Amino acid sequence: MTKSHKMTARLLVTATCLLLAAMLYAGEQTLADQSDGKMYVGNEMCLECHDDVGENFDMTSHGTLLSGSAKYGERSCEACHGPGSVHVDEMDPASIINPARLGDDNQVDPCLECHGGSKYYNWEFSPHATEDMTCSDCHQVHKPAGQSMKKPMPELCYDCHSDVRAAFYMPSHHPVEEGKMSCMDCHQIHGSEASFAMIDDDGRQQCFACHVDKEGPFLFEHEPVNEDCGVCHQPHGSVANGLLTQAEPALCLNCHSMHFHATIPGVDSTNLEAPQQPGRFFDSSHDGFKQGMLTKCTQCHTQIHGSDLPAQSISGQGGQMTR
Repeated sequence: MTKSHKMTARLLVTATCLLLAAMLYAGEQTLADQSDGKMYVGNEMCLECHDDVGENFDMTSHGTLLSGSAKYGERSCEACHGPGSVHVDEMDPASIINPARLGDDNQVDPCLECHGGSKYYNWEFSPHATEDMTCSDCHQVHKPAGQSMKKPMPELCYDCHSDVRAAFYMPSHHPVEEGKMSCMDCHQIHGSEASFAMIDDDGRQQCFACHVDKEGPFLFEHEPVNEDCGVCHQPHGSVANGLLTQAEPALCLNCHSMHFHATIPGVDSTNLEAPQQPGRFFDSSHDGFKQGMLTKCTQCHTQIHGSDLPAQSISGQGGQMTR
């Protein structure tokens, strides 16, 4: 066989392989279009019964996008609901994909066919997904653009999170009810790889996005600040000021022993000129304990989140965060 004949044979083999690949791809597309004996029927057939949906569909985000699609332009309804031939023949609602009924038959959510980018990678592991929620529980796709949520926030979240709603009515709370914040300012609604509460990182970075002055690093650090803001704070709302889980000084006493000026026994005397330990307590009277329990720790330890200036006291070795 000459060199030219070998070249011709190679070209024929290549062309044959390409033709077979094209036929296989076309066959796969045909099978996909006719899966389970169902075939696409087109938008006109759908609108014969669902004309109320079709009237406004072009004004929706999905309608605008799909109408210009070469693949789904004439069958944009079936892009989400699947082939409709069996549904047309049987007129049975169960014979067509309905995102609102996905929880009943464990079908794959058609929304994730397109919305599968990085924003939704963690959806399957989110608390919403593990509670068998689907996209249609919160979203409605047949509404005009900008109205895809069933309810405005935070009312939509409150339908399930009633305990959080109650917290936002506490005396100290983040301004969600006032409309200055949204649940999505802190939570990744579609899931987060860092936290089951759907908060980025360890939660601290989410807080520091607004409270940058509390981040540090500080020369004298308060350990709970480096661990978790939730050690001291209740983010949704609290009875205590500053979103604290408990009022001062009870909160501080969970970790710190009673301060020296409050543990020194009071003296049953009106003569206060000779205190038991000069300079180490406020009051040597029998009201000393009362004074200690009714005094906020942050009256003296003002830089409770951390400080770069050493405290003046010697016993605290500069780390009492008083300035």
